[in-house]
Amino acid sequence: MEEKQLLESVTGMLDANGDRDVIVISRGVNRELHRDLTKAIREEKRYDKCTLYLTTNGGDPDGAFRIARCLRHHYTHLRIVIPSYCKSAGTLIAIVADELAIGDLGELGPLDIQVPKDSELAGRSSGLDIIQAMNAAREHTQRAFKEALIDIRGARLSTKLAGEFATKIAVGVAAPLYAQIDPIRLGEMQRAMRIAYEYGKRLNEYTNSLANGALASLVADYPAHGFVIDRKEASTLFTTVVAPTAIEDKFCTTLGPILNSQVGFGPHFIRAHASQTEGNENGSSTEGTGQHSEQNPTKPVAGNVPRGTKASNGQGRTIRGNGRGSAGSKRAPSRKGT
Repeated sequence: MEEKQLLESVTGMLDANGDRDVIVISRGVNRELHRDLTKAIREEKRYDKCTLYLTTNGGDPDGAFRIARCLRHHYTHLRIVIPSYCKSAGTLIAIVADELAIGDLGELGPLDIQVPKDSELAGRSSGLDIIQAMNAAREHTQRAFKEALIDIRGARLSTKLAGEFATKIAVGVAAPLYAQIDPIRLGEMQRAMRIAYEYGKRLNEYTNSLANGALASLVADYPAHGFVIDRKEASTLFTTVVAPTAIEDKFCTTLGPILNSQVGFGPHFIRAHASQTEGNENGSSTEGTGQHSEQNPTKPVAGNVPRGTKASNGQGRTIRGNGRGSAGSKRAPSRKGT
């Protein structure tokens, strides 16, 4: 990406968001991200509106709930742009968006909570695994009963007698399947799914962005954790789905190394600082303030970018603008708490 294209993209984005904070996040969702975002907003917030560029593979539902609440506590209007992956816990955050802009490569995922496996130290399993296993066992049992009933009834036995024989056959089929299901593990999985549902219900109160029945569908109806919910599918679940603007698309392309996949970047505020205007042939530099990338070996203590440090686009270049947009504006007071 040439410097001129980088300048044009960031400048255009700033011009289009002159009355909004712009935040970029490309990292896993957890409590640490919530703390970093809260600190960054407290120090850097200028406006009551925000555009968030979010890429994440998912993470902790508790952290997602706190992050979503944090954003809605501080901003009266929230537009979330999804350029790439925004899975699981990221979908939970997306519920609070007033506008959910999903790019051509963007995708959400089911609210499928991952729980630790009993037999592995680091492995995790889907909350849907045991539920789908029970559904498969039930369908297999029903099919065995139906087929046995038809076959036995065909031997000209009475329906009552045929039903008794078919029941015994179905029980014999079902017993070894259900014997492998741990009731404690089942309760743990159902509790994890309930957490996702309850968080989603509370977050939906901000914008009523979910269609009727969409929350239950996101929690239980999709067959796999990685199931793709693209813009078309998302529009059947969310009432706030739109396509990104041309300027947003260009900005996402410019920051492709950061936004195309989760890289441990952010939260970073992107803006033009008036203090940098003099002496810069392109105007004031667009700085990212907040948290360094998790992959940055020179990350300072507590992860705070020193004032004056410019945000990188992931390839060693500094993101600069021409000083239009938010330069020179007054900072809006930040509310306390999350």
